[in-house]
Amino acid sequence: MANIVIVGGTEEAQLILRGLLRLHQHRIIGGSVSPAAALDQLRQANNPVLLLDADMTRPSWTDFVPQARQANPATHVVLLTPTRSVRLDAQARSLGVAALVRRPFAIQELLTAVGPTSAPPASAPSAPPPSTGDPSGG
Repeated sequence: MANIVIVGGTEEAQLILRGLLRLHQHRIIGGSVSPAAALDQLRQANNPVLLLDADMTRPSWTDFVPQARQANPATHVVLLTPTRSVRLDAQARSLGVAALVRRPFAIQELLTAVGPTSAPPASAPSAPPPSTGDPSGG
């Protein structure tokens, strides 16, 4: 389960993202169109995922990513963007963005970018061999 803070976009878009991510067992620890509130949420979070809309304007995502990483260096940043380009990818990576997801996106693409929902299951104990019906055990 990822601890997710959503920043930017419309309230409606955030509502849809929250529902989708909760459906896939992620925990939404914050969602805000207010960057200042998001920074507070990141400071208090344990290994958070920041789901950031590239269309945010004040501050721009390029200004906000360094602030978020400073607030909590463990932050895994996922940028939602309407476009992709080599320049945008390079700029995002240089700022510490871990993944870019182009809108509109496939659900699996978003889930892969956010990260796993839980630790891998422990191996199950081996089952006894099936009975052959032979009372001698063979």
